[in-house]
Amino acid sequence: MLAADNGRPIRRARVFVSATELPGGRGAMTDDQGVYDITELPAGRYTVTVSKSGFVSLAYGQRRPLQSGTPLQLLDNQQLKGVDFRLPRGSVIAGTIVDEVGDPMPGVTVRVMRYQYLQGDRRLTPAGGGQTDDKGQFRVWGLMPGEYYVNGIVRNFNIGNFAGRGGPGGFGGPGGPGGFAGPGGPGGGRSGFGGRGGFGPPADDEEQLAYAPTYYPGVAAMAEAKPIIVGLSQEVLDINFGMQLVRAARISGRVTNPDGTETTSGNVNLTSDGATTRGQIGGNFGSRIDWDGSFSIANVPPGRYILRARGMDSEVPQFAAQPLTVNGQDVDDVTIVLVPGAQFSGTVSFLPGSTPAPDITGVRITAPATDQDSFGPQQNARVDREGHFTLDGVAAGNHLIRPNGNMRGWALKSVTIDGRDVTDTPIAVRSGQTISDVAIVFTDKVAEINGTITDSQGTPVPDFTVLAFSTDPSLWRPQSRQIMTARPDQTGKFRIRGLPPGDYYLATVDPAQQGEWFEPTYLDEHRVGASRITLSEGDVKTHDFRVSLK
Repeated sequence: MLAADNGRPIRRARVFVSATELPGGRGAMTDDQGVYDITELPAGRYTVTVSKSGFVSLAYGQRRPLQSGTPLQLLDNQQLKGVDFRLPRGSVIAGTIVDEVGDPMPGVTVRVMRYQYLQGDRRLTPAGGGQTDDKGQFRVWGLMPGEYYVNGIVRNFNIGNFAGRGGPGGFGGPGGPGGFAGPGGPGGGRSGFGGRGGFGPPADDEEQLAYAPTYYPGVAAMAEAKPIIVGLSQEVLDINFGMQLVRAARISGRVTNPDGTETTSGNVNLTSDGATTRGQIGGNFGSRIDWDGSFSIANVPPGRYILRARGMDSEVPQFAAQPLTVNGQDVDDVTIVLVPGAQFSGTVSFLPGSTPAPDITGVRITAPATDQDSFGPQQNARVDREGHFTLDGVAAGNHLIRPNGNMRGWALKSVTIDGRDVTDTPIAVRSGQTISDVAIVFTDKVAEINGTITDSQGTPVPDFTVLAFSTDPSLWRPQSRQIMTARPDQTGKFRIRGLPPGDYYLATVDPAQQGEWFEPTYLDEHRVGASRITLSEGDVKTHDFRVSLK
């Protein structure tokens, strides 16, 4: 294990190997010479990843950020040597955050984000973060190269109002980095000394001001944020911007159960309505539900929101969602009435076959949403020894039914409701709805495509990705079972296993990042020139690729 910039050994880097044949994986640390050795591994197809603070984490054979690496096929009693890494140092984004008059702002939470595909959805996800110091400066390190967005959030800090003159602020007391000044006198204004002083409560007719979550270069809307391009091991400095000071509102009210009693536990969440980015960071606010059913969310900037609640008074969560418009004035006495989630019930079965059926009690049933972000953890149901399950607490919306668990050698054959096939069809679920007679069936007749990728000289080429996707464009969507990929191992061999029966395009691609192939435009580009293959249940077909490296 060597540093890419100077060739020196990297001490105490963590190396981790994982394979289906090795549950839980196994790890090791490099020694003073950067050497590692992982022994007594069963034969299998392994992924090797390495990480070290200050460096970019890599998988063996990975050539781009957010791209899978090259799997290594290990035979019985085989020794694989020379699985070496040259780790690049992480990139850096640094800058200064100021307030509305250009003064440095200490204690601002800084988040660095990038787009990433999660379950087929392109989402803005955190890549690193930190907090501004007493000079308003931040530095986020350990980043891989790519395109990033920077967001600043001020926690629990009101400016108050500008009517009247506030008392002097303190000169800094104990606290976090760059602590705030002590309490000021009544009347609430900016402190004259010691940075930002405290403020008394504003009068009823005075504006309540707060700093909205702000994106570089100083905008409140993610759509207006400017991307920051970061190269390998590059330091991008002077990412400076000011926080947006806006009229803020407090949203408060009460959450009740369906029978009118007060909800005593749970959460309330406020997210931007119509956001173009699922999982947008900085565009949501939240609060816990108190014992008396009350909630309060402070410092909410103007905008259109969806107010969601999830009550946890019982073992099964209850939900509510309603639109809310905020225009800078407090919104009091909001009443949220929870409704029960939907319920799925049915059976799980394994068709007779030559492969021993797994322990059915290890199967878990979920209902992932296809049209919205989930609020809180996703519910799952255990399957009993007779193969029955009941999944409660499914929020209203469109859902797929998906089983999970260790079912090696088996594949999902069908999901039906009252005999109607819904395996790949989202189900529109209403609050309180009961859906029974769900039948989930597995088969051990698993289809497979295998082959090799070589160049014109017959030399194995492990750098490409093999992509199989349905010829039916209606199945080009996130979470589709009809889209699969495989990376060839060090010998150029690949295997795609578990595709449902159907007609497929098959192509070698070089994607920019993991999951890009769920984009319909990406698939449309690659069906031109792709091979076609038809799979029936249990088919094992071989397809070799000869690629040009010019």
